[in-house]
Amino acid sequence: MGDIGTVLKTIPYTDETAKKIVKKFCDHVHWLVRVRHVYKVLFEDESCWPLIEKTALGFFVDLNRILQEYLLLECAKITDPATTGNNENFTVDTLIGSICWPNDILRKLTPLRATTWGFRKHIKTARDKLLAHLDRGTILSDKPLGEFPEGEDRAFFEALQKVCDITHEACFGTIFGHMSLITVGGGDVISLRRTLECAVAFKQALLESSGQNKTWLYSCLQKVGHESES
Repeated sequence: MGDIGTVLKTIPYTDETAKKIVKKFCDHVHWLVRVRHVYKVLFEDESCWPLIEKTALGFFVDLNRILQEYLLLECAKITDPATTGNNENFTVDTLIGSICWPNDILRKLTPLRATTWGFRKHIKTARDKLLAHLDRGTILSDKPLGEFPEGEDRAFFEALQKVCDITHEACFGTIFGHMSLITVGGGDVISLRRTLECAVAFKQALLESSGQNKTWLYSCLQKVGHESES
């Protein structure tokens, strides 16, 4: 694990600038948790795979790759050193290194930083060779990059959320809050999944129907299509 960097601890944790940093950091982590939630619902739950295969397989294959690459890149970026050359990054190290935290807070943050860096070591090569830069040799070798032991991504996100709670409570008096339950019912991705289920069921009903029932089902389909264009 690398040093935090050259960012000086010049901002008291009670300062408004420190509070803004914490708020922005927590908001960004919450965004990443939401994206990961979408990925988990669509691609890590095996019960969703038949729906994908029966609806828009090519689209979801592309979406799977997009989400994987985006999450890996963002996880690498948020664990970058506090500075790169003369530029200051917005990372875990910046959050810790640019704010004067009380010693008890630092004792809580230090092992969490170690957890995030532990995950970073698995994905950094993928970030450097494929995600932030297309390395010719890596592309031609077809060597898979970015793989990590099962469960380490979960530990990584849990550590990020704990960092948010600890720093948010120190600055604002309350924890940032639980991030896993995006909204009641699991968020729009759950609604999407239910819509896919309805689409598959409708297609099957259409195939098995005849006569007036089939005519009625087609009229329902045309009505939905007409309304979606208006």
